[in-house]
Amino acid sequence: MSARLVRAGLGALFLAVASTPGSVHADAVDDAFLAGNSEAKAANWPAAARHYEEARALLGQPSSLLSYDLGTAYANAGELGRATFHLRQALDFRGNPTTEIAEAARSNLAVVRRRAELAAATTNAIIDAPETWWDLVVETLRGPGVAWLSMLSGFAALAVFVRGRLGASARTAGLRRALVWTTGSLWLVLATLHILSLRADRTTPPAVVLSNRAEAREGPGNHRAVEFAIQGGSEVRIVDRTPGWALVRMTGGIEGWVPDAEVAEFEGPSARKP
Repeated sequence: MSARLVRAGLGALFLAVASTPGSVHADAVDDAFLAGNSEAKAANWPAAARHYEEARALLGQPSSLLSYDLGTAYANAGELGRATFHLRQALDFRGNPTTEIAEAARSNLAVVRRRAELAAATTNAIIDAPETWWDLVVETLRGPGVAWLSMLSGFAALAVFVRGRLGASARTAGLRRALVWTTGSLWLVLATLHILSLRADRTTPPAVVLSNRAEAREGPGNHRAVEFAIQGGSEVRIVDRTPGWALVRMTGGIEGWVPDAEVAEFEGPSARKP
């Protein structure tokens, strides 16, 4: 697995830090990023990841380039959970991924996934089910494109309705009614699905298991019995939290408590970062 975008996408991060206040702060982000690049070229992946983490903390905003570099560094260092988290973050629209970054992130995610599946089979850990077409549909529904399409459909329905009320030709009344029903239905369906997908993310936020192997217990606390082990890189839903612990749900509804530090939510207003 290569870090082929470390140099090719350097300008993208410069554009991002240009919007950060203060030249000293921007220089610090650049310095940390360049230090990570140097370590990556030398194949010193743990050190590269540390520098990229520093740049990420200083930047304070999503960057698909930086997430890609972090995920690639962690993948080469053998930390499959953190690699999965950051490579998934590289695909988030809020980080402005280019086509090149998105393709490279998906390619590296596939490699990391195969490694995680092999590790799970070797250690008898549970891993989440592979991504299906339905997961892609849900991911699309929560995106801004669906929200915009829903809003445009609503405006179109309203415009056709108002036009009809202002005395348009009676010969086109049937066509207008059909357009109102079609665009209105599209608005209702898209808006409902978009809201439901966002609500699911708020009530049971998606997250990734960061550690290479997490022990899921029957309750919060190290004194509680271990029910099963979760493979690092598995995607879960956080159902509940207590201080220091998170109740996670895997595919199929199986649940267990893991240390809070071993899971990370995807970026969002209330996300907890690794």
